[in-house]
Amino acid sequence: MSQPTTPTTTTAATKLYSKKAKVYDCIVFFLFITVSFILIVSVPVITRGVIFLQPETPQFNVSSSLTILNVSSNAIAANFNVTFSTINPNRKTMSYEKIVALLLDGNESLSAITIPPFHHPGKTLKTFQVAFPSFFFQVKDNSSSRGAAVSLTTKLHAKAKYGGWTWPVEKDLIKATCDEDVKVDFPSNVTTLVFGSNECDVYGLWKRIVIKCSRIFRNYIYVVSIVLFILFVSL
Repeated sequence: MSQPTTPTTTTAATKLYSKKAKVYDCIVFFLFITVSFILIVSVPVITRGVIFLQPETPQFNVSSSLTILNVSSNAIAANFNVTFSTINPNRKTMSYEKIVALLLDGNESLSAITIPPFHHPGKTLKTFQVAFPSFFFQVKDNSSSRGAAVSLTTKLHAKAKYGGWTWPVEKDLIKATCDEDVKVDFPSNVTTLVFGSNECDVYGLWKRIVIKCSRIFRNYIYVVSIVLFILFVSL
């Protein structure tokens, strides 16, 4: 025959169940804190680490002068001299190779010049000159009394390597676009036009990685905040 359940036995069982429930709640809370910590810390640490490994994008400025050789009814012959000024904002040296300078009239390429490779030490300013000799471009509108107008764009494409570890990209193809919105008029009594310094727009994979990781960081923090709030409310 089974033994009758006494109040003492029932109380002991209740206390044991209560202790187990408390232990279970503690484990769930500990797991919640651990998962929350991993979610909050891991991805931001990884994205910030990737951003930290990318060098800062170099800065480029140009000043230029254009010498008109001949103006006809439908074409202009000219020389274009450009002085590039670049700043390496990083601590270590950047090495440039396979450098090409392009001169464009809108989307039409007028001339291309290959520049010898060079090294650019960190935290320094370096200047170099590029000459585009004897190129021709078409006159698009010569009806104005001021002469013909043209929009000149100078581009610089350079394979760059940084002196430090730049995971996941060791070399980057840096593209600098300068003077893309400059409008030039050619009065018949002017043979040389001088343009002041203009800042270039610089793009490259290193820069795109930084922008993409920053976007991931912001979106992830937003999503994690919502998930953690839902989990906290459901506990």
